[in-house]
Amino acid sequence: METCTDDNIFSITSFLVSKDLVKLALVCKHFGGRNFPSASKPAGERRREGWPWSMMEEASRRRVSAAKDDRLNPWKDSDLLTIRGEESWIAVDHRLYLLRSAYVFSRIIGSAISYVNDGITHVQVRRRETVGFSVAICQETMKAGKHYADFTLTQSGSIYIGIIRPIHDWPKKKMVLREFREYCGSQSGQGYEGNVHQYYFCVSDHSKFKKGDIAGMLLNLEEGTGTLYRNGVCLGVKVKNLAGHYCWAVAIKNDRDGRLTKYETNKPSMSIARGVVPGGS
Repeated sequence: METCTDDNIFSITSFLVSKDLVKLALVCKHFGGRNFPSASKPAGERRREGWPWSMMEEASRRRVSAAKDDRLNPWKDSDLLTIRGEESWIAVDHRLYLLRSAYVFSRIIGSAISYVNDGITHVQVRRRETVGFSVAICQETMKAGKHYADFTLTQSGSIYIGIIRPIHDWPKKKMVLREFREYCGSQSGQGYEGNVHQYYFCVSDHSKFKKGDIAGMLLNLEEGTGTLYRNGVCLGVKVKNLAGHYCWAVAIKNDRDGRLTKYETNKPSMSIARGVVPGGS
């Protein structure tokens, strides 16, 4: 059998995703080790002194570099492709993988929302009269940088879009907002920093959204703001003082006066897609 060169390994890794590179890095020192006397130093310090990283990190670095040089890549200028602090290139590669993946609603809490035709990117109101609160949560946790999502109103009516804490392990089938606030307040760690645990904007005729319109949302975790767009036109910053981790969400809830949300004719529906920030903001 001929010797498998490093170039052969790099060719093979181009077909693997970041989590597979992590597994390969654990196989042997040649893949995951840093064979230098100073290998015990932090990754950032090694970078500053010009020392190499592991072979799997180099594979990730090459993939990220190629993506940033690709003029057809809509996310080539995204700050999510910038290495931060002491993190590895595999972490940046994982964010590139997420940028190339579709947003999906991985969990629905409450009985008032359901998937449309079993499609996990498309949800709808399932009741004519909604009691309480229901939410469809996107699978991806946003921890830093800028993120943008397009929510397309596929059937008109009052429906909410926004952000929520990454509560994919919520232990109940239903959610009472008071219980949610208490739960978030009891959590510790970076993901629950600040006091804004969720935020929603009502997409309806009253807010001049009609069937077929696209409500875009920009989450800027560097500035702690959320900005709303309608069909690519900026409607301004809608929420500030954001901190911690969030997921995109579509929700149904009672109005501010506690009255039931009623749908006399149409039951609104909404789809989600990963978008590119209008104007490159």
